[in-house]
Amino acid sequence: MRFHFKLSEIMRIIRLFTLLLFLPCILKGQAKFESIRKQLTKNKTYEYVYNFENNYAGVRTFNGKMGLIDSTGNLVIKPTYQFIHNKKELKNLYEVAILSNKKSKRGYIDLEENIKIPIEYDDVFYLGNGLIRVSKNNKTGVLDTLNNIILPLKSDFIMEQDGILFVQTNNTTDLFDARKQLTNFKAEDIDYFTNNRSIVTLQNNTTFIINKEGTVVLNTIKNYKFEKIIGLDSYIIQNIITIKKGVINSSGKYEIECKYDDISKSKSIYIIKDKEKYGFITKNDSVLKPLIYNSIYAVNHDTIAFQNQYYAQKGELEGIVNPFLDKEIIPFRYKNIQTFTNNYIVTNLDNKNGLYGESGELIVPESYSFYNGYGNKVFAVKNSKNYLLTLDGNHYSEIEILAGEFVQDRNFFIGIHKSKYQIFKKENKFGVISNENKIVIPCNFSAIEQIYSTGEFIVQKNKKYGIVNTNNEVLLDIKYDTFHLIKEIVKFEINNQKTPKVYFVNFYQNLK
Repeated sequence: MRFHFKLSEIMRIIRLFTLLLFLPCILKGQAKFESIRKQLTKNKTYEYVYNFENNYAGVRTFNGKMGLIDSTGNLVIKPTYQFIHNKKELKNLYEVAILSNKKSKRGYIDLEENIKIPIEYDDVFYLGNGLIRVSKNNKTGVLDTLNNIILPLKSDFIMEQDGILFVQTNNTTDLFDARKQLTNFKAEDIDYFTNNRSIVTLQNNTTFIINKEGTVVLNTIKNYKFEKIIGLDSYIIQNIITIKKGVINSSGKYEIECKYDDISKSKSIYIIKDKEKYGFITKNDSVLKPLIYNSIYAVNHDTIAFQNQYYAQKGELEGIVNPFLDKEIIPFRYKNIQTFTNNYIVTNLDNKNGLYGESGELIVPESYSFYNGYGNKVFAVKNSKNYLLTLDGNHYSEIEILAGEFVQDRNFFIGIHKSKYQIFKKENKFGVISNENKIVIPCNFSAIEQIYSTGEFIVQKNKKYGIVNTNNEVLLDIKYDTFHLIKEIVKFEINNQKTPKVYFVNFYQNLK
């Protein structure tokens, strides 16, 4: 685990991460209160209603102040704060920010607005396990939720894993928990734990393995460097003289000698690399597939579908292989292959698309150009006609769509864009059709762009921009001159106005 960053850079990352936690796409409680959220924003009671969690939700007023409402929409914390965060893991403890001497200061309050963690820190972050990281004047410490000091404000940076604190001070790293210091290595780096083991790298670049108590379980081996923990008792190790890699166990016995340029575990087998070619071997170093591929990586490694299946490349062509089978699942004749539900979409050298099942059976012939797809339906074009394809096991059907000319997502150049909606063009106007073959946004805009794969679209009319959803509801008035999509927000601007309008992307919309 390496986290040698400037504290200012870390703070920016933390703030972005904290903001991402607000997004409606990632909180299950949002669905229950979606109607209240919609009503409050539609009535312009608040500029934005954030995610409901623990029966409360953050709200932001049109003057940029934030507070908290309950499940019925009643205010429980008045909107007087610059920022408020309602986190699932914390009960009756809310992160807030205020402006003090023109600087943002953060802390925690309860529902009665009693200060539980003083609002005096440059940054606060809940690490989990009842621990809160606090930062002030470029130094970092840790408190518990009762404001007891666990670590004083002396460190440069702190991260947490399962209650273990990784503490960086003066370019050295050691481990602590809520009760005591676990190590005193003054290490260059300590990796996060995998299978209750971690690799420690000292200042002289020697490495060894420890457990979660900080006890050494495998000492340094001269001229070798531990690279990765890959099992309960297996480690990738590199010979620093030959620069070759292999696998060793805690007893110091080599399971695979250090003879490969690279090696990585994939379930019960290994992907190996030597002289810029890839292949497969067993855990006993028996060859499953020779070193003949330009690249190999697993297909949806942790899903039920695509078991033991791997993307592989020969030259410029892609295919799908199973290391335990002689025959290829999908032959090496495609410029791109991607998964779609439990199938593969292929793009051939003529930029035509087809679809294979996970066992390698051809379901849709390579005579279409695919656009958007979602679930078991795909928007496609064949011989200049628009179709909606419906997949049913190893079969498919097609119906012609007469709405207009399909428009390809300008940010997606190959394969398929995963969305249940398709933008179409007719007589130089744009609209949107759903994969239920219903026009959900009429064809009366001069431009439309989908916001990621949500059901919200940036539209242009009379040279002005706004946002419309697939209920044909105007979510943001069409009055802005420019827009910029930046991660989870869209910034809209009106010429000659300094303050942009910030619109938070409703990722939850895509779940409907």
